[in-house]
Amino acid sequence: MAMAGNAKGLVGIFGTPQELRDFSEVFFGSLAIALVYFLVRHFTTGIAKPGTKRFDLTMLALAFWCFIGMCIDGWAHTHGEVDDSFFTKWHGIWYSGFTAYACYIVFALWQIHDGPFPKSPAAIKEFLDGMPGGYKVGVMGMVVFSVSGFGDMLWHSFFGIEGGTDILLSPTHLGLAAGLILSLLVPAMVAWHDPDSGKTFKSQIPIVFGLGCAWSVITLFTIYSNHLTTNYFEMCMGKGCALGTEGLERGITSITFQAMIMAGFIFFFLKRWEPQFGAFTVLLSANSIAIAAFAPGKLGEAWKHMLTPILTGIILDVVYRMYGERKRLFAFLIPTASILSWYLMLVLIGGYNNLLGWTIHATVGIVFVAGGASVMMSVLSDSDFALPQE
Repeated sequence: MAMAGNAKGLVGIFGTPQELRDFSEVFFGSLAIALVYFLVRHFTTGIAKPGTKRFDLTMLALAFWCFIGMCIDGWAHTHGEVDDSFFTKWHGIWYSGFTAYACYIVFALWQIHDGPFPKSPAAIKEFLDGMPGGYKVGVMGMVVFSVSGFGDMLWHSFFGIEGGTDILLSPTHLGLAAGLILSLLVPAMVAWHDPDSGKTFKSQIPIVFGLGCAWSVITLFTIYSNHLTTNYFEMCMGKGCALGTEGLERGITSITFQAMIMAGFIFFFLKRWEPQFGAFTVLLSANSIAIAAFAPGKLGEAWKHMLTPILTGIILDVVYRMYGERKRLFAFLIPTASILSWYLMLVLIGGYNNLLGWTIHATVGIVFVAGGASVMMSVLSDSDFALPQE
């Protein structure tokens, strides 16, 4: 009986035979397709080396695979499509994308390494020290992600599968988040060390897309405090809402918190580059994919959740052209654009003509609260922060 109980527990954690087959088909099948592609490249034109246009485009495509895998897995969790097991087809998409992304970057770096494949600690240190600027952050992220992924399997084995919000607080899941953020920042970090980067809109696309993907990881891990991924009836107030002031308080907290995160990424970008028109639209469009994946509702209506971030990005591109040199004013207008876009979509798409049922004091006041938080982030960005030269 004890053995049967343990076997049942292992099945619950590692998945049913069908789930294991699904995971294997997705994980190894997608990697096999990618391997065939890169083998053809290797024996024809050769694997692109860091610093070339083809390498940057390939890295961006693989990062997008990993990013979409995370969004799909997040959608599955938030919409009840995941059982109490580790090896799911949703994890298969995400982990295969990360594996392909990590292997491609490591192999490309090894191509330009002057020496045999590093095996000893000293050789590994020499390999890391010889990387072009910006890649070390990504490799560190890959290591953190890989260790956390293995640790996540062990964590589930000993403590079971999380349920509800605590899935976002598991130490191994937080490790996965940290590793993924560092890994997805590679395009931005490499460009940071290139004095000629980001001078055109086309060259800024990989930078802002990488930042948008990294931001989206934080979006996933803060969906419990994000007005764009929270149900309307959890933030409304007044007639038809049974929450009293609790909905208002939740809305205020979520809007202010997310305004600070958004401002942080924007001012990180502004610390190094002069945004070309369209850069903010690309940045928020990348994040809109995550918003659509993590927000409640039917899959067929997910596109509606993308409209607020995209409209915000368009407005910010226009506003920056007008007030970009007035940093504090622009900082205040960042959450203002987001909140007003959200209000507009609540009316046009959601059909909530009374917005959230908040009083006029709260409806207008939150703009100043979130705007003030964004201004604070702009002040902090004025410090003498600089990434170390690698």
